[in-house]
Amino acid sequence: MKILHIYREKNKGQIGGVEYHIKYLAQQQQKLGLIPSVMTYSLSNRDYLTVENRNGIDWYLLEIKDPIYKIAQQLKGFESGGLGFTITPFDRIRQNFRISKKLNLIKDIHPDIIHQHDYLSSVRLSKKISKKFMIIFTNHYGEYLFLKKTKITRYLQQRFLAHFNAIIAPSLNLLPSQNNSYFIPNGFDTDGFREIGSNEKLKLKTEQGLEKKVVFLCARRWAPTKGVLYLAKALNLLSDDIKQKSVFLFAGNDAEDFPIYRKQVQAELDQSVGVDFRLYGNVDHDGLIPLINISDIGVIPSLMEGMSLFSIELISCGIPVLATDVGGLPEIIKTNENGWLVPQKNAQKIAEEITRIVSNWPGTNLPIKTLEFRKKYSWESIAQQTLEIYKNINKHENISRHRNKTRSN
Repeated sequence: MKILHIYREKNKGQIGGVEYHIKYLAQQQQKLGLIPSVMTYSLSNRDYLTVENRNGIDWYLLEIKDPIYKIAQQLKGFESGGLGFTITPFDRIRQNFRISKKLNLIKDIHPDIIHQHDYLSSVRLSKKISKKFMIIFTNHYGEYLFLKKTKITRYLQQRFLAHFNAIIAPSLNLLPSQNNSYFIPNGFDTDGFREIGSNEKLKLKTEQGLEKKVVFLCARRWAPTKGVLYLAKALNLLSDDIKQKSVFLFAGNDAEDFPIYRKQVQAELDQSVGVDFRLYGNVDHDGLIPLINISDIGVIPSLMEGMSLFSIELISCGIPVLATDVGGLPEIIKTNENGWLVPQKNAQKIAEEITRIVSNWPGTNLPIKTLEFRKKYSWESIAQQTLEIYKNINKHENISRHRNKTRSN
């Protein structure tokens, strides 16, 4: 069975949760005997196709020329705060007017099933290809939640989702109420992300001069929806005693798509006198593992979140998570079991929780049952559940074709 995974590349060269989801799912599907391939598309100043073979899987990297590409890139510089939520949909809309080259490439690849991993930027494309191909949609994005807010947008959303053979959601809050909807959580790399012993952690922390500190890690892209600004503000509210006992590691601070927001976060951190914070730039998943291994607490201060891959990776390594009570985070993070939840957009509450954790450390550390967690979120499990959906829609499609053929005769 040939499977083509398709998605919009958000930021050229930057790897996020959706990209890793596709990467590991495709690799596991290959082990199950399927023939997966991946097609990414991005608006550009040129028309260009690059084909790469990554571990036996073909990746088609399609650049599509956009007449207003340069102007749109300049506008992205203003994506901060509320304005970011206005400009971002503009990018999604533009993708829907550039589908001919995507359609032609899909026809050339000719898969048995198309598995779509982006939403509003591919509404028109997926409606077109659903006429000739079976298509599954995994709903990774909070765009779905925005469209649930009003009667008009809920109606539009029903239209947007009507043509899919099946819909998968990695979080219950992203799961439509349709009969063909399925909940399958995100998976993670169980080989790379594993809990280390206390002696090994102490050794690694000592090598970095952190053995006497409570280490907090916030590996989030510096974008408005990620809420990093509120964590930065919270650091300014800490007492001198808490500042001396803690250190804050940041990764994802070199994202280029929100320059004004990045400057706001940096300015807030620069004003936090006495706070030990360290910036690691953009790190890939291999680079994230050493940071998790020297950390005691993960921080996810998001304003909007689906099923956070970072939270799964942290907890699987035995690291409790301080997160906001939004999106799919409460489905993963249970207070005093594997982390703590605070309200979104509330620097004061974040500061209070950090203070409580550090003041009583290590008494506030949580003994997490990682084995059960790792089994639930392994890629073997996720790929097998996805395969069952493929088989199910393939079976129904064959029955439907047989009925149509019988009627025509």
